[in-house]
Amino acid sequence: MKNILLSSRAFINKEITQSFLNMLGDIDFASDQVIIIVNSVKEGKKHPKMIELQQTVRTLGFENVVLFDVLSDNSDILKTAKAIILNGGYEFLLLDSLRKTGVIRILQELALRGTPLYGISAGAIVLGPDLDLYDELYPEDNFNDDVDMSSISVTDIRIYPHYDVHSKLDHRLKNAIDEFEKETQKSITRLTNEQGILIEDNKNILISPTE
Repeated sequence: MKNILLSSRAFINKEITQSFLNMLGDIDFASDQVIIIVNSVKEGKKHPKMIELQQTVRTLGFENVVLFDVLSDNSDILKTAKAIILNGGYEFLLLDSLRKTGVIRILQELALRGTPLYGISAGAIVLGPDLDLYDELYPEDNFNDDVDMSSISVTDIRIYPHYDVHSKLDHRLKNAIDEFEKETQKSITRLTNEQGILIEDNKNILISPTE
């Protein structure tokens, strides 16, 4: 049973927030551990956005919210998590770190066991099958010149987050993604800043604000 949530921004509206909580089922807010993987940014645990996300999760009532660096922390802690969050930043940097440490395999196993995974922006991208689109659009972000674009692949959904904002800033983006889809026969789900996708087993539910 898969429990996966993808969104452009973290807990941006009540619908996405409630979807996250629903994935977790019965919650013990005092003891259940929510882990945030920080390796999508070079500053890791010290990055203001990571600290801000940790505080956001605490405001939901969780007392045990851990910032986790896959390069330095013991990955065994992931196996006891109530939920795991992969935050935004650089998708290539995040994927490189997960590969180097073998955490990518742990996440794949946990997804199959039904551990809730919440991917935000870059975190949502790497939960998909590959980074082919991003290697095409933003090769400068591939800092380590990776050739293998295969990703965590716990879902077959390829997303482009923040599409509403990015397409206004870059008028070439729509045509570039359209052309990529045509040439590769790979479908891209374009998410606005307010949208998310909830994946329960093989059922995909688009989440949008109701107000």
